This record gives sequence, structure tokens and C-alpha cells, in this order.
Amino acid sequence: MIRTHARSYSNVDVATRFGFITNRLNQAVPLLLCVLLSHAARADVIYLRNGKKLSVERAWEDGGRIHYERNGNVFGFSKELVERIESGPYRPEPRDVVSPGAIQRQQSVPVEVLDEALSLRDASGVNDPEVIRDGQLDQTRLTGIENEFRLQPANAERKLRYQKALRDVVQWQIKRNDLGSALSSIDSYLRLDPDNLPANLTLGWLLIKRGQYPQAENVLLKSLVQNNQSAELHYLLGSVYYYQDRNALAVRELQQSLDQRYRPEVESLLKKIQQENLAENDFKQANSLHFVVRYEGNESNRALGQGILASLERSFTELENQLDYSPRDSIAVVLYPDEVFQDVTKMPGWVGALNDGKIRFPIKGLTFVDDAVRGILKHELTHSFIRLKTAGNCPLWFNEGLAQYLSGDSSKSFLPLAKQAIVQKRFPALSQLEGPFIGMDADRAAWAYQESLLATEFLMTKYGLADVQKLLENTGKSGTFSTGLRTALRREYAELQKEFEDYVTKK
Repeated sequence: MIRTHARSYSNVDVATRFGFITNRLNQAVPLLLCVLLSHAARADVIYLRNGKKLSVERAWEDGGRIHYERNGNVFGFSKELVERIESGPYRPEPRDVVSPGAIQRQQSVPVEVLDEALSLRDASGVNDPEVIRDGQLDQTRLTGIENEFRLQPANAERKLRYQKALRDVVQWQIKRNDLGSALSSIDSYLRLDPDNLPANLTLGWLLIKRGQYPQAENVLLKSLVQNNQSAELHYLLGSVYYYQDRNALAVRELQQSLDQRYRPEVESLLKKIQQENLAENDFKQANSLHFVVRYEGNESNRALGQGILASLERSFTELENQLDYSPRDSIAVVLYPDEVFQDVTKMPGWVGALNDGKIRFPIKGLTFVDDAVRGILKHELTHSFIRLKTAGNCPLWFNEGLAQYLSGDSSKSFLPLAKQAIVQKRFPALSQLEGPFIGMDADRAAWAYQESLLATEFLMTKYGLADVQKLLENTGKSGTFSTGLRTALRREYAELQKEFEDYVTKK
């Protein structure tokens, strides 16, 4: 009974914050746990190199792996992560002890690994004051410069002037996060100067941001033929390989980037990948039509992996219809023992799953895929669909709200708190929830997730699924949510906020 229910995700208690979970253990389990814990059984303590320690029932080494048993389940990870193992009393950590209402439904956050825009640097007149005036694009002037060039394309001065204008426009569009327009502008520039390295790097970066990894790889590999000594090119190519789950190639490219020029973000990504490789060294792999799942290779995890694949494929079909979109490339899913999940992701304790381009899921105590686990998996998969459809431009509140909504969550219990906050004029604006929730403590994150879900329910009720699909599509095409909002719903952000609060007040 402890083995099968120690990590139950079912029976949501809607009276608690943002999906806290009431565990389905029956009344006998807490009593049984108390009996078990009243005896200080002899066991082992695993000391990890990162300073953490695990109190386990027993631990042993087998083929370069450290295996351990806890709560009747067997886990393991690379011996390289372990400093030493000592005998001692087995005292389960607080999260091992399960009581009704004690388990929180942990949320996830989408994380972008590559978040730095490479500028088009050129010493000769990047800034053209005739095109960008007072922080705004003078479209008439840009069109005039372009027309002058088209009339005399062999005129070197007119060509250079048009190139400078395009460079300035691309930089301005990137600063405004208008990546769709920047992609069009950089294509225009490359038609004038196809071998320009900074321009190709910027094109590669834009394609990465939009989730078009094979296209980015093609652009960067073509540039690599002539520019093997570019640290930035190797960095971007390493990132592309990482996003495509080709870690060995990613490590090679990132190391070459560091060999040529040190950058902390390159070193950080390289260490992240190396730690993943270390943790997943002996993982097995299973494939389906749209997914690649990696897991620790025992028989129970193999069966669990197959169940997760089947669940994800069903969710994939549902999301194709719900979001009117279908990702083209396979999505990687990694199943970790809990401690390895924390070591690899570096997420705070309230994060129970992660989608950073790969779906990362801790499986401690999980032996089968029930309805609640299916909901969590669909939640994570929704992030993949949204990131790719919007080219990474969806604000986090909408991203998380849709992931919760489409996986079956409800904000009903949050509604009284939201009404009270509106009356007291302390209801956070949606524009304040666009950035990461990861820096928040659990209480603030709880509010952010529930307000996000409530806002999505409002959008679905007032505008319907077709308009929400259009909002996602237009956000991806334009590169900004505010533009998507204007073109899909004909609303400004402030108007949407007022409609949302009116909806909450009257509901």
C-alpha cells in the first residue's frame, strides 16, 4: 500500500492553494507509518558531492551505479555523484512521510536556456538616425532608402546605406522582442550579404528562439565552413544540438566555443549538459511516434516509461485539436529519481516537473500512470506546444494558465480570494505575471498560478477556443503578445485587464 500510494497525485483538494493535493491513502497508512517510524532501523546514509545527504533503507554499488531502497522502491544514479556511504539509523525525510492533505501538487515552469540576443556588431555606422527616430521606426524613410537601392542596385553607396538601415531595424526589432519582424528583416539583409557572419548568427539565434531547430542548424553549419574559429557560432550550434537532444554534439561545440573565448553562459550550459549526461549515463530509451523517453533501466521503470509514452501520445492528439498546432520534431522526456531531478534542474522544492525544451519528471514511488499523472504530463506537454506555436513569446501567465486549464484544473476555490483582492485593489495585473514565477516563494507562486488559471478560464468563457487559438497564432507571427492581442481579440492589454476583473467580480 505504501509502495503504490506514497506519491499519489490524485484527488485534488479544491479548497487549498493552486492545486494542493489531498492524498488518497486510507486511514491505516498514517498509523502504519507511525509504527514504522517508532523504530530506529539500521540503514545507510548516502553523502552526495553537492553537499546533500540521503537517509535510505539500504544502499549498494553495482556496475558503477549506486542503488538504494526507500519506501519499498529502488532507485539509483551514477557513482560519480556520491562522496561516500555510511551506516546509520533510517530516519525518512519529511517528504517521505505522507499524510492526508500533506502533498502539494507541484507546478512547473518553462525555462529558456538561450536568452541572450547576439547583436549585429559592425564598427561602420550600425546606427542610422534617419531610420530609427526617438525610439520609433520611420517606415517611410526605410522604404525610401530601399527604393533608392532598388533603382540602382549596383550603386555601392546606396547598397551600404540600405544595409546599415536594415541592421538598425533588426536591432530595434530585437529590443522590442518583435522576433517575427526581425526574422523578415534579417532575411532581407542576407540577400544583400549572404556570407555575413553576424547576420547569420542573428538568423540562427532567431530561429532557435522560434523553436525552428533544424533550420537553425542548417544556417549555422553553412556558416561553420568559413568561420570555424567563431566562439559565438559554436555556442549557438551547441545550443541547437542540446535542444534537439543530441548532447554529445552539444558538448563538443560548447567546448570549442570555450576554447576560443570564455563566456560564463557557455560554461554554464556546458556544465548543465555534462551533469545531465552523468545522471543519465545508464538510462534506457523508449520511442514512440512523437516522443523519446529516457529512464533508469529497471523493469518497473520500463513499464512506467511505456505507460507514460502512451499517455503522452493521447495528450498529443488532444492538444493538436485544442491548440490547432502540431510540433514537427520529437519531444524528449526524461524520468528521474527525485534527488537526481533536483540536482539536474536546480529548481526550488515546489517545482515538481520541468519543461525546458525537454520534459523532466521525477518518479519517486510512481508505479503506474493514473489520471492525475496523465494531467501532469499533459500540463508539461502543453508548454511544448505553446512555446513552439508562439515562438517563445507567450507570457507566462497565459502559458501556465492554458497548461492548467487543458489538463483539467479549476480555479473555483480561488475565486473568493480574487474577488476580495479586487475590492481591496491589491489584485496583481496580468502584465505583472509575464515573467518567471521561479523566483517566487511558494505562497506568491500559488497566487500566480491560480490567477493565471482564472484568467485563462475568463478568456475561454468570453472569447472561446477559436479566438484563443488565434491569439496564440498571432502572438507567434508578430513576436509580441500585445500585438497578438490587438489583432486576434481587438483589445489592448489594459482593456483585457478591466474585462478580466469585471468577469471575476460578477462571477
